[in-house]
Amino acid sequence: MESIRTYWFLGAKFNGSEDQTERFVKLGIWENGYDNKHLNTVRSINVGDRVAIKSTYNLKKNLPFDNKGLAVSVMEIKAIGTVTHNHDDGKLLEIDWQKTNLSKKWYFFTNIATVWGVKDDHWLSEQLINFTFYDKPQDIDYFRNAPYWKSRYGDENARNTHPQLFKWIPFYEAVANNLLIYQDKSKRSSLMKFINQLATEFNLSYLLDKGLQDICPFTALGTFNRHIKEVTRKEIAKKWAEFLKIEESIPNSFEGIPLLNNQISWFFTNSENQQQEIDNLWDFYAVALNFSNSDENSQDEFKQKFDSIMSQFYFPWQLTNGLFWIRPNAYVVLDKFSKSYITDDLGLIKDKQFSKDHFNGNDYLKLLDDLAVRFTEDYFPIHSLPELYLTALRKYKNRKSNDEGSISNNQWQIKLLQLIRELCQKNGTDVFQRKEFLNKYREQLEEEFPNNSVIGESVSNTLQRLRDKDFLQFLGNGKYRLRSDNIDEQNEEFIESDDDIVEQLLVKQPYTLNDLIQEGCFVDEQQLQQMLTSLKMRKNIILQGPPGTGKTWLAKRLANIVIGYKDSNNIRAIQFHPNMSYEDFIRGFRPASDGKLALIDGPFLEIINQARNDTQSKYVMVIEEINRGNPAQIFGEMLTLLEADKRTPSEALELTYRREHENGIFIPDNLYVIGTMNIADRSLAIVDFALRRRFAFFTLAPNFGEKWLNYMHEKTKLPIEILERIKNCINALNNFISEERMLGSAFAIGHSYLTHHQVISDASMWYRDIIDSEIKPLLEEYWFDEKGKLNDAIRLITIADNNLNE
Repeated sequence: MESIRTYWFLGAKFNGSEDQTERFVKLGIWENGYDNKHLNTVRSINVGDRVAIKSTYNLKKNLPFDNKGLAVSVMEIKAIGTVTHNHDDGKLLEIDWQKTNLSKKWYFFTNIATVWGVKDDHWLSEQLINFTFYDKPQDIDYFRNAPYWKSRYGDENARNTHPQLFKWIPFYEAVANNLLIYQDKSKRSSLMKFINQLATEFNLSYLLDKGLQDICPFTALGTFNRHIKEVTRKEIAKKWAEFLKIEESIPNSFEGIPLLNNQISWFFTNSENQQQEIDNLWDFYAVALNFSNSDENSQDEFKQKFDSIMSQFYFPWQLTNGLFWIRPNAYVVLDKFSKSYITDDLGLIKDKQFSKDHFNGNDYLKLLDDLAVRFTEDYFPIHSLPELYLTALRKYKNRKSNDEGSISNNQWQIKLLQLIRELCQKNGTDVFQRKEFLNKYREQLEEEFPNNSVIGESVSNTLQRLRDKDFLQFLGNGKYRLRSDNIDEQNEEFIESDDDIVEQLLVKQPYTLNDLIQEGCFVDEQQLQQMLTSLKMRKNIILQGPPGTGKTWLAKRLANIVIGYKDSNNIRAIQFHPNMSYEDFIRGFRPASDGKLALIDGPFLEIINQARNDTQSKYVMVIEEINRGNPAQIFGEMLTLLEADKRTPSEALELTYRREHENGIFIPDNLYVIGTMNIADRSLAIVDFALRRRFAFFTLAPNFGEKWLNYMHEKTKLPIEILERIKNCINALNNFISEERMLGSAFAIGHSYLTHHQVISDASMWYRDIIDSEIKPLLEEYWFDEKGKLNDAIRLITIADNNLNE
């Protein structure tokens, strides 16, 4: 087996110097232009390694594909060669430059690092290597429609299914670009005049009569990114477009954009240092724009200025809102929603709190790099920074105020701290458990706040806020330590200044078996109850059946019933395929942003950790097409741990890829697995006894009975007589398929093909479209070499138009 090779992509500009490519090629060398950076990496480059000189930047025009008017990251390959000698000083390499003056442009998968090592063990890397060193063309369409890039550059049918989302990005980026001219202080007076006009016209009280002589770019942008009416936001945005001469359309929707707290809308303090802070913010703004444009020389400056602003900033995480406004596809928001999503749902920040004292510019860029790597993975739940923030935000979209039953963030934190102190004093220790706290105080909280139906959720949210402020230390497995010294020092002055913002208590929409039946489930209620009972007892079930019997549809709704409500983030869905491996699903080594291999948890281990850290809630993993992969190989040692009687810490097993200090993994009792399996799939044989012993199997059959008739009649308004004709034809076809020796009932046609949820005006056209585009191609596959039987099958389902449009 060939070993993995590393190919090197090297920059030729250092700290704003002139491009050194010509000198390097002429002298047959490459030289590190930094005295204290990349030294060890350069030393690791071996004789015989292939290297390329590259330059990374953004382009918006003259691209060989439709970039939708958006900037695209480009890496220009200028020369390629082979290392003949490494001087081992971290500085100098001797290179046999074999091809020069190339000017080959590579798109999308780029890196601004001066020294970038790329291993040939991933499809992205392999394409880049083949393009650079072996003159293979880049498959641009494949990259455009890959998960990370398709929402911005992909074909219409591959892009976001919600076309209105993120339409605001071009406008925001254009505003950011044109605002940059006011970094010049001599022009700032006209900006302040405009800001004062906005404040007067729209009664922006936080800017009126405050004696402001200057303003920073982020505070200026905040004028239409606050908790105000959307119509007002649009009007203010229109004023900005006129002032800055913006051609891009005013957004119709602002969904997915972080907003400022109305009481904290300045990015600088009202102190003697105000002017210096404003100047620093303008400098950082310019650096952030340059860095987002793939400026290779801005990385260190970005980190330094990020740390400087965070240290001066009286409400630091707000800074990431501003970064997101100016470049939504380059910078991640770190407000309370996204921080919770990144830690709890994505698990990308572990054993480290998101606190001002423990998070710096290097951490921020590392998080961006980690996200960029994960966005390229098909099964990762999100594939861009705007999508990340929108997903995090939507976790809270169903929240609402509960009048007298709701309390402010301040009050929640004060109340919980009082109770936590009381509990710790009684126990004689600063360590407590969330479960213990809820067991002791749930009834008291329910009495005090009778309109809050989700006390546990509110407690969890407040514990997270207290962690953010370093008043609690999270110890893992639901344990916390009260940090009394921090509370005493700040003398209760720890609360966010948002008394006017009411705590929005999550009201989830319950989902029960009756809801499932009402939604159009044709499965017998007794069988549904058996499925739920098996899930409760065995923890794992598989729904199997012919194509079109609603297996995935039912699996996700059974998951809703287990969780107790719809649209839950406690449900994770993934599809197995022949190339799925243990390393993809559980844990394995994958390329990291620095070109090295990193040990990364897969989706199953991620949901295991979520469930273990939230024992009060239930979690469900839905695995579609479980028999298309090799389940025994994909699950590995986890196959044993799936058994209901092995879901305890005492049964924990060491993983194939073990982390340092890890004591073994077990599947918690509150995690359920629902698989689906198409029994017409020829790969059924791979579902071995070991898997079957750990799952309860339920077969779904085509159901064109009374429930289907009544549902279709109610939803489509088609006459019962027409529906009876369709039912009889499909039943006749299914009987024909079942009697076929090489097929059988496993290949029958399911009811999902012919179940519609809206009024059908032309029954003939609807039926013919379903037959021609969905059922006929399936039959052609069944009898690909028996035309006679194929024609017999098609005749059984052929209905004259005049018999469908009576």
